[in-house]
Amino acid sequence: MISEKEEFDRYLERMSKIRELSSPPLYDFDDAGDYSRRLKNNFEIIGKLAGENRQMLENVLFPILAANEILKKELTRDLIEFAEKLLSLAEEVTDFENLDLPIMDLVGEKLAENALKCDSLEDQIVAYDAALLANYSMMNMTERIFADQSISDKFKKRGIEIGNIFLDLVENKDRFLSVKDPELRGLTLTNARFMTCMYERATDRQENELYLDLLEKMLRISEDPFYIEAVPDFDWKYFKFRALCYMLQSTDIGNIRQFSKEQIVRVVHAADRFEALVATDPEYFKGINGYSAIQFMCARNRYYLGIITEKEYRRSLLEVYDERNPEDFSADGAFANILALLEILLLLKDRVLSETDRKLVIKLTRDISAYMFHMPNAGALTFAMEYFAEIVQNFTELPGGITFEDFALQSLAALHPPTYIHSVMVGKIASCLVSYLADKSPELLTGILDCRDEEEVIRKREEICRFTYHAGICHDFGKIPIIDTIFVYGRKLLDDEFAIIKTHPKAGYEMLLKYESTRAYAQVALGHHRFFDDSKGYPPEFKTADSPLKTIIDVVQCADCMDAATDSVGRSYNKGKTIDDFIREVEEGSGTRYAPWLAGLIRQEDARNDLERLLSVGREETYRETYLLLKSVKENAGQAAVNKDMRSENE
Repeated sequence: MISEKEEFDRYLERMSKIRELSSPPLYDFDDAGDYSRRLKNNFEIIGKLAGENRQMLENVLFPILAANEILKKELTRDLIEFAEKLLSLAEEVTDFENLDLPIMDLVGEKLAENALKCDSLEDQIVAYDAALLANYSMMNMTERIFADQSISDKFKKRGIEIGNIFLDLVENKDRFLSVKDPELRGLTLTNARFMTCMYERATDRQENELYLDLLEKMLRISEDPFYIEAVPDFDWKYFKFRALCYMLQSTDIGNIRQFSKEQIVRVVHAADRFEALVATDPEYFKGINGYSAIQFMCARNRYYLGIITEKEYRRSLLEVYDERNPEDFSADGAFANILALLEILLLLKDRVLSETDRKLVIKLTRDISAYMFHMPNAGALTFAMEYFAEIVQNFTELPGGITFEDFALQSLAALHPPTYIHSVMVGKIASCLVSYLADKSPELLTGILDCRDEEEVIRKREEICRFTYHAGICHDFGKIPIIDTIFVYGRKLLDDEFAIIKTHPKAGYEMLLKYESTRAYAQVALGHHRFFDDSKGYPPEFKTADSPLKTIIDVVQCADCMDAATDSVGRSYNKGKTIDDFIREVEEGSGTRYAPWLAGLIRQEDARNDLERLLSVGREETYRETYLLLKSVKENAGQAAVNKDMRSENE
């Protein structure tokens, strides 16, 4: 009989394989045809692996999580190891992280619940350690849901509650000494420091003040003879380094947390302390993850206080970016390749740019596209997404540069080819449907593109088809910040996951509104998960009946469902339906889920034949197009250093 640990290990192996198969490296393929065949074959394998994972969850893990009795020590240990590996299977860059965060969170919740029932303080420390990491990881992922911060706030609150347990244990010296194991004392200290990360992205002045107070308390603890004597073998240098790093990172992303000038004074003092600390053992500190970013973090905070000029800060950022390794896809590499790039873009945002700076922004945009094509196959995707999501949010469209529509499409292709393929397919299907609708019922398209009557609809038929195609390919852009939620295949969505997924129409709407290339499609993205009669779907507050694009929304909603229902790749755990199966589904939902004119439209012989071709040969063509896009971005994106003119602009 297979043990629980063996079941957990096999689940991890399958999840790792699923991640690898869903986003295969481009260099594995000889040509577009090979890519198409292999990707389809990969998803057939994924379907089998996913089925085995569903069985493990239903038959092994979920019953354990639902049980009320105290977990046995051996099982607790196995669950802790399972939770840790769900976040990061291994430390090697070539291995995958964030294999299944929502399941990790469920395990962490169970461990925290179990800790309350334990008499042993040592057992509680170990269990709460896993629970704290689970809540931080979920908070970190859901912070990218800009359209709904309440989801992230839930994990933040739970994490702070657990973190305060560690803080209280450290501050109660008698109780701290009652922990006999030196390693567990060290773990308690580490988590007392680490829990401050639960305040990431806070924009409340009081929370920012508390954050700095806690980190300064950690620095005092690191120099307190009591703690040094209590844990003599603890790596106090690293403890100080990380506490100071947290303070320096507090103004990340253009000071998004809105630290006041008085608070930044404290951060700059931390920069001085950091440099003094590093000087005591340069070789040791240079080997620590994140060290490469500290140079510009120190410069950034000094720039905010006016200690150095903007030109000096800019030079510091570009020097770090120039020295980066564009093939380093670890967390450390992401600091230089993504965060430094993001800070440069934020420095130039909302300005009238010189020609040199315009070229710089275009180059950086191409660089980040090329870099992100490697991330699904690297070990720091979750970390990288924290900053890449901000790049997407702060994208700048420039003459001669890439449009937001193309950048977002490249992002989907890089991060998750099946979602990119789905988006293109929805565009093609929707355009096909509208083409026949313009012939059969042009009155339904009056008002679209300012068409005053049926005759104008017919004259603008091709223009309406192009508009619908682009609205279709933009409909899922809101998934980009939460793409690692989409990675989980073959099991039912958990409540938290469904809440995350339901944010993507609104997130896409808000993204699309910002840019000239996509503004016209925003309402289509917002309404593509609403029923025709507005009786169901999300977001519930949006009524498609009130939109001037109502007909296009209904077409894209149908195209979205058609591709999902008939695709055996994207829905790897279900065999795709035939077009006749889907037509019956549309007929059954006519007037409620689907527009009442859709079934008759699809049943037209010419329309049905064209759609059937799109769903077979057309889908194969889309696989090939995906390969060519991936290849062109990889080959054309500039990886060279920023040139001298770009570094010295206006100096």
